[in-house]
Amino acid sequence: MTVLPSLDIFEKYVSNSRDRAFSDINSIFFNENIDILITSNYLDLLEMNLDNFDLIQALTLELFDNDRIANDLIDNEIQDTYENFYEKLYIDNVDKIDCLFAININENPNINHYKYYTRNKQTKSKEYLLFELLKSNILSFHHYDFNSNAEIQNLIKRVFSMPKNLSRILIYNRYAESNYFTFLKNKSIHYFNLIPSASKHQRTTEYIRIENDLKLNLGRNVILKSTDDLTKLHERKVLYNHFILTFDQSFDNTIITDHSWKIDVEIDRKICMQEWNKKHGYFVRLT
Repeated sequence: MTVLPSLDIFEKYVSNSRDRAFSDINSIFFNENIDILITSNYLDLLEMNLDNFDLIQALTLELFDNDRIANDLIDNEIQDTYENFYEKLYIDNVDKIDCLFAININENPNINHYKYYTRNKQTKSKEYLLFELLKSNILSFHHYDFNSNAEIQNLIKRVFSMPKNLSRILIYNRYAESNYFTFLKNKSIHYFNLIPSASKHQRTTEYIRIENDLKLNLGRNVILKSTDDLTKLHERKVLYNHFILTFDQSFDNTIITDHSWKIDVEIDRKICMQEWNKKHGYFVRLT
């Protein structure tokens, strides 16, 4: 995951204001799971606009030494205004970088952006979700964080709406539940489930039934892969882009009247996805 910080983000970083925004911005800049989009020309522009530019130079060196400067990016010539430069830098790179987010304190650029001061914990706004994840990598939700099943569903939809370009979605679940994910119909989905050992005919028959149900709810692009090994699948996870959703209760029972569940929303450098990919050899299509 990569962020493009605005000028006022860098202003807050060098301000030494010691308020919450200052602390949060520092947490983001020093979160090892986050890359920063910053270019030579952007640094020149920051030098023209900021006092204490030496702090930005030191930060950039720290990011470079830890391989956290976004790679394979497009730099831009400095435009007539900072706003034009910033917007063009985002537009030119958003389709090249997986999960690029433009973040600011209180600016209003003419691009899709996330403003720090519009975070709303109560409504679980996209700004709240993103800045919390950028700070600490994980957010947890329980039944008492919601007033209705619709609110739970809206949270899941909101998290999926955050990447501009949604990657293939990997769903790991012993059971073939899909009611919570019908809004993803016809997206590229690989669904990994458990069909316990039985005769080949029984397993194939059950596989066909499940596959038909999934295609009805999730669309023709869903691919079902199954295992009969109980040790290979017990978590309930959904992975896409740099996001991980973990449910400790069945999808269908993640409802307001059940008080025993938790949803974790996480980001990482696709380490989790790499680990799960190692298990894929145990899952096969049966038709």
